[in-house]
Amino acid sequence: MTLLESNIIVQKYGGSSVSTPKKISQIANKIVKRKKETQYIVVVVSAMGKTTNHLIQLAKEICTTPCDRELDVLLSTGEQQSIALLCMALNQLGCEAISLTGIQAGIKTKGNYTRSSILDIRDDIIKNHLLDGKVVVIAGFQGVNQEGDITTLGRGGSDTTAVALAAKLNCPCEIYTDVDGIYPIDPRIYSDAKKLSKISYDIALEMARLGAKVIDKRALSLGKKFQVPIYVGHSFNEELGTNIGGDMMEELKVTSLVIDDSQIEVKINNIPNRIDTLSKVFEIVGRYNLDISMAENNSFDATANISFTCPREHTYLFPSIKKEIVSTIDQWINIEINDTTRVSVVGTGRVNQAEITAQILNAVKESGLKYKKISTSELSLSYFFEGEQKGDLINKLAKVFDL
Repeated sequence: MTLLESNIIVQKYGGSSVSTPKKISQIANKIVKRKKETQYIVVVVSAMGKTTNHLIQLAKEICTTPCDRELDVLLSTGEQQSIALLCMALNQLGCEAISLTGIQAGIKTKGNYTRSSILDIRDDIIKNHLLDGKVVVIAGFQGVNQEGDITTLGRGGSDTTAVALAAKLNCPCEIYTDVDGIYPIDPRIYSDAKKLSKISYDIALEMARLGAKVIDKRALSLGKKFQVPIYVGHSFNEELGTNIGGDMMEELKVTSLVIDDSQIEVKINNIPNRIDTLSKVFEIVGRYNLDISMAENNSFDATANISFTCPREHTYLFPSIKKEIVSTIDQWINIEINDTTRVSVVGTGRVNQAEITAQILNAVKESGLKYKKISTSELSLSYFFEGEQKGDLINKLAKVFDL
């Protein structure tokens, strides 16, 4: 580790934390204060408040299905506003700062527009500015591909940018947002939830995979891969947050309860039951780069049905997917989309899944609910229900597992 790396920190601010000029000025004051104890600071920011949603809506008012390349050019402007305003606030306080877009910071990407991934980061530009004594403020969520085009990283991309920078610079990463840490269950749903002071990469990643919204799952994957210490805390209050890192202990314990009602269940029915046909269906779906999970294949004599879950924000893609599948494979194929709620219990160690399943089913019975299906992993049990959140069940489970 070089002298530079031993005195550097990457901070990320996003969400409502950068929604107004006043809040941006507050963040600037916080950074100036931190600079007195940490010599080199890199700051990653996301767009102000609901700017990204506003830009998407603006694009759709022009064109119902905007070109992804041009959409990325448009969406990248949200973070550029934030970095410029934050640098103005820092310079106003006498703290020299410089803003860098993803391209200027040397963030190289690959993959589809609107959902690219980070290939590498050229860190020499960033280090030179740090050695000049500047706070370096970098636009999250964006980079440049091999064709020289601006690309964006998808939802949660600013978290991923911050952790990727910390991995490249060999330093810790601090994620600041409008929550004061990670809870075993969303405190807006269960007010008695107890904040976690520390959590392993594996448990945090499983929670994110199952729908917890505190930090992006790609950021956690990078953190685990490169052993980046990650801290999650509130942008403005001084309460201690949550540290992410290290391995799981073998304690037999349910760690968290994750509720995700942002998914849809997609059923593709009446597919001719042949291997080549099923392969073609997945090939078509794969071209749309959906973030799918819980894929199932129910085969009968002549036909097969495929079902999977994916984020609700992908709903608009399915008319095009259906049209392509029907025209390519068979006119009798249909696609059914239903709302679904996934309630997942996440545990550490070799949790007794049979015992936990019995406890969960008892709570389900008491709540008078009928679940659609169950999925399991080494770390979790997930139950799928129709419709919206199941408040009574959630409260019962939180008490059963002392969350």
